[in-house]
Amino acid sequence: MKRFLLPAFFLLLLMRTSCLVRGQDFESAYIDLLKNELRALPYRDLDVSYSLSYDSLQMGYVFHAPQLFLDSVLRASIDSKVNVLPRTTAASYKGTIRFDNYTNAIFIRSALVGAALVFNTMHVMTEPRGGMARFMKRWAVFLDSLKRIDKFEDKNVGLDSYVYMVVEVDGSLVCGDTSEAGQLLQQFIRSEKPWTPGIMSGRPLVQSVALQIPYHGMDYDKLRYKRHGGVRPRVRINNEERIVCFSYALPREKDVRAILSMACENDGYVAPVFHKGPVNELQQLATFLRGEQINISYYNPHMANRVYFYIIDN
Repeated sequence: MKRFLLPAFFLLLLMRTSCLVRGQDFESAYIDLLKNELRALPYRDLDVSYSLSYDSLQMGYVFHAPQLFLDSVLRASIDSKVNVLPRTTAASYKGTIRFDNYTNAIFIRSALVGAALVFNTMHVMTEPRGGMARFMKRWAVFLDSLKRIDKFEDKNVGLDSYVYMVVEVDGSLVCGDTSEAGQLLQQFIRSEKPWTPGIMSGRPLVQSVALQIPYHGMDYDKLRYKRHGGVRPRVRINNEERIVCFSYALPREKDVRAILSMACENDGYVAPVFHKGPVNELQQLATFLRGEQINISYYNPHMANRVYFYIIDN
């Protein structure tokens, strides 16, 4: 008897796996069908919820998207085409339809009704010991002490001047700036302890940090800073290594050199849009993003949104 139990178990497992795969095939097929059917609609920059429910009485699927104004012809067309797709499931689905704000692309997220939701963690920026307020206080005291012994002069500093450093994935501080301000920052960070590492969905982050350099007459206690989260792999643009920063909103800081947005779909990036910067640099950035295994999922995994990748002009 035991001789037949193990093969029977594997047979049941194989049948269940086969059903799951076919269910995924149906899911992919109906998503492609919806994209084709909805492409003619005049929507841009719009997110709507939808459901694809199986009606056991009618023995078929019914598509619902209350926020979309679909005429009866289009609605009937969608239902009829969905119901002729090959399937071995009677599961119901729900999700979000995203009409892109820059192109005519449509992105659809789908989930089984009743399936457990898995959310990606929000990314956590790296932090210095004691927090950023104390770090900036130490930076101000350091510069003020140099000014008192004539090792730092603020009379020629512009009103909005910054010096940059990088916080690596292990929390170490690096400044490759060889200017006078960069050398001051290098001297300052030698006595600083490593920061706590940044995390995004369990993966380490790098961070580009800009520290303000005080101008003449400025209150040193009011120095500002800017932080930009970046992905671990570096991109080489025009033979110079750069950090690729990212945001979920269009960056508007003056020190942003090049901006490229792409929409995340099926663990890849599609529909690139160039927002700012030299075209050849943006093309190199787009090639880099397509070739690297960079997974920056939006906070809500059931919503397809653009990610803005950008380079700081430091």
